[in-house]
Amino acid sequence: MGQRHARRWKGRLLAAAVILVSLLVFYPLVMMAMVSLKTNLELTTAPFGLPREFQWQNYADAFWGMDYPTAFRNSAVLTAISAAGCTLLAAVGAYAIVRVTHGRKLFVFFNAFFLLGLALPQQVAMVPMVLWLQKLGLGGSLLGVCLVYIAANAAYGVFFFSGFVATVPITLEEAAMIDGASPFTAFRRIVFPLLKPPMVTLLIIMILRVWNDFMYPLILLQGKTSRTLPLTIYLFKGDYSTQWNVMFAATTLAILPLMIVYFIFQKQIISGMLSGSVKQ
Repeated sequence: MGQRHARRWKGRLLAAAVILVSLLVFYPLVMMAMVSLKTNLELTTAPFGLPREFQWQNYADAFWGMDYPTAFRNSAVLTAISAAGCTLLAAVGAYAIVRVTHGRKLFVFFNAFFLLGLALPQQVAMVPMVLWLQKLGLGGSLLGVCLVYIAANAAYGVFFFSGFVATVPITLEEAAMIDGASPFTAFRRIVFPLLKPPMVTLLIIMILRVWNDFMYPLILLQGKTSRTLPLTIYLFKGDYSTQWNVMFAATTLAILPLMIVYFIFQKQIISGMLSGSVKQ
């Protein structure tokens, strides 16, 4: 009886914890949706109440005010190129650092260099980064910002992949090389397919980082046609007044693509994390 009673209380505490965490996660989303459907007057008089009448016009004002098609295209291009480029280059770099034996000291130095990049605040490199982009003729362009994202997250990507590459049995690559495969062929046909779960995980992390980033686009991009979704949300904040209801509607429109991506790839995220937590 005592054990049954303890299990019952443990189950209740677990259920209460799940409910509490769910409220903490969903409450901001519910509030964002409620505010986006109110008038400014309702937002002032009843900020936590339900809307008396759904103001769908707020979403139309946000859609056209932020030039959603252009901003969505810029964010999608920036996120796709940056996430894919960083993931692929980090996988190749981690494989070289972990597996290469010839000139090992040089790759140990590269590994230390990448680890140093994790400790260096990205804001420190802002001024020289802007100057280098201008010298390369990439200032204010989406391609230049993509290169910045790849470089800024390369250290994390290499560190992320190194642990996974080390768990791949080297005997698989040795058997392929005995059959005449080059190191690159062994990586492409043997190691690369085994890295798909962590690659999906890093892709999702990069997508979240790039899509939601405000700092780099604000500093590096110029002109209305180059704005990303986070930048366009800031347009609804004025010096003397702020359209909070339209701003929250714009925020909802900005996070909808991320929510769709998450619901599509949530199984891959979980499997990718679990594949690195258990050593086979």
